[in-house]
Amino acid sequence: MLAGAALLAACDASPSTGPTTRPEQTTFPTASESPAGSEEPTATAVGSLNPTIGPGLTPPPEAPTTSPGPPSEACGSTDEHRAFFRQAAASMSWPVYCAVLPDGWFLEAGTYRLADGGRLEVTYRGPDDARLSLVEGNVCAGTDVEVCAPRDAIIGPAAFGDREGELGRLSNGLVLDVDRGAMPSWRATALGLSEDEFRALTAAFLVASG
Repeated sequence: MLAGAALLAACDASPSTGPTTRPEQTTFPTASESPAGSEEPTATAVGSLNPTIGPGLTPPPEAPTTSPGPPSEACGSTDEHRAFFRQAAASMSWPVYCAVLPDGWFLEAGTYRLADGGRLEVTYRGPDDARLSLVEGNVCAGTDVEVCAPRDAIIGPAAFGDREGELGRLSNGLVLDVDRGAMPSWRATALGLSEDEFRALTAAFLVASG
């Protein structure tokens, strides 16, 4: 086809090349740590993305798309990505969700930290620079809910995998919140997607197994 910084103007067996778990934070390996022959850009810490997918440049070809397997095998197209979600899921006391994405999408960045109940953030990039981001766990971290989980209008209920959330609009996109303001909570945001496209992606979210 991932602590804690904002992802948007707003899924995942543990190979030896997977990300290293530390007490406070885990991120994807940097490009220099990526195994040779990787077909998908390896995500790095937010704010330090792989330069091969910088502004004005074209991402490398996508890895072949296959039918989703078990949840632990469907949270990414590389061993590193799947290991990242498995490690996050094993570390958190709440369910970790990942996206199952159509052709043309790739995992751009991901981080998680364990402090304060845990928080995971991932960003995906799609065709025409569309973006899908997830923030899970301690989304608000003691901040006022209107600040940490803003929305401009409420549309109605929508599926967040096996949960139901509240779909809303942002000034520049869409947002779907589950248990907004609680700990844990789950939040998905999108740029460059129609409401139907966003609903289809969020309905397909899977729980990653640890």
